[in-house]
Amino acid sequence: MTVQQRLLNLLADGQLHSGSELATELGVTRSAIWKHVRQLESLQLEVAAQAGQGYQLAVPLELLDEQQIFSALSDTARQICGKPEILWISESTSNYLLQQTAPSPGRAHACLAEYQSAGRGRRGRQWFAPAGHGICLSVAWSFATSPANLACLGLAMGVGVLRALHKAGTEEAQLKWPNDIVVDGCKLAGMLIDVQGEAGGPLHVVAGVGVNYLLNQPAEQAVAANGGITPTCLTRYATVGRNSTAALLVDEICRVLRDFADDGFTSLADEWSMADYLLGREVTVELDGEVLTGIAQGISDDGRLRLKTDGKLQLLVTGDVSIRNYP
Repeated sequence: MTVQQRLLNLLADGQLHSGSELATELGVTRSAIWKHVRQLESLQLEVAAQAGQGYQLAVPLELLDEQQIFSALSDTARQICGKPEILWISESTSNYLLQQTAPSPGRAHACLAEYQSAGRGRRGRQWFAPAGHGICLSVAWSFATSPANLACLGLAMGVGVLRALHKAGTEEAQLKWPNDIVVDGCKLAGMLIDVQGEAGGPLHVVAGVGVNYLLNQPAEQAVAANGGITPTCLTRYATVGRNSTAALLVDEICRVLRDFADDGFTSLADEWSMADYLLGREVTVELDGEVLTGIAQGISDDGRLRLKTDGKLQLLVTGDVSIRNYP
């Protein structure tokens, strides 16, 4: 464990710690503590330095714990996935898993990171999450043969993530096509699917999930500057712990991947439709420089958005969707 990690472990309680106390605990000089605090700020953390008193995080953090997450998994998820891998800093948990050997069919490899330096969102956007604030999770899976409606895998993942977040206490959360989870129009989580392999299989799939567990002002400002949906976070709606939430996510994602391998999207489509945030709403869709407006009418069997515009029904494969005149 690096000095930086040990320092964050000490500060994670949110209490005020003197520079001399930290220096003694970590076996470094007080000037070294100052330098390491500055490094923590480069991970988008807010650390208050009070002259003559010490250092304090803006909010307490629950850092990721491999054993705690594994202990909270269901027996089925333990068998499918084993212990999740915890990284301190990663460019992207999905990129990391794509570079690893694909798990055998029916098995999964889960990976989480305290901080992602280049987390990926849709359409080239970056996923912003200060260290210890988000749940940056990716799960690798293999399909021996290409499943039916592979294009719907992202929607299926949404069902799994929504189940987990409902269990965590956010009953108001809904699915926003194609791969967001929102509460009152604000983004709580997002999914991203990467697929490697031949068209007919075998396929190495990595499902990436980002959940806003906590938010701070710099992260909210970064999302706004990047043109993303206004974010919200889990702690505004529930008191479940970060490790417990991570375990719920791994559980449900493993379950959905197994079901999708057996039945495709068919067994999950009704559940997705029941949680469809856009259904019946007047929306604007930005697609390759074109702007469409119309009424969202759910999704097709192959996962496309059904948009009624100018009396005609269009089926959209992708696009940035916003609610018209949303307050």
